[in-house]
Amino acid sequence: MSETPAAPTGGRVVDITVTVALILISLGTAVCFFFAALLWAMGAVDNGGAVALGGYAPLALTVLGAFAGIVALARRRTAFWYPLGAFVLSVVVWFIAGAVVR
Repeated sequence: MSETPAAPTGGRVVDITVTVALILISLGTAVCFFFAALLWAMGAVDNGGAVALGGYAPLALTVLGAFAGIVALARRRTAFWYPLGAFVLSVVVWFIAGAVVR
């Protein structure tokens, strides 16, 4: 018996593709949220907490989602849920921070 890995199945290829795409989309969105949150700091009111919540939390959630997705891919589990959940939580946290600024 040889120890060569089996070729990925159709569902596995889709999971890998969707997971990588979601990680990249989540990363791009988190960077945009970070720079948008920096614009909140330019206001006359002290918005330090909102800037931290809206700028750094989406980046942290993206890193956690990407890490969990990569680990799930390495363990051959369904992985697209992790970056998708991180993306949704990032958007929710950013809108909450936007409500705090106003």
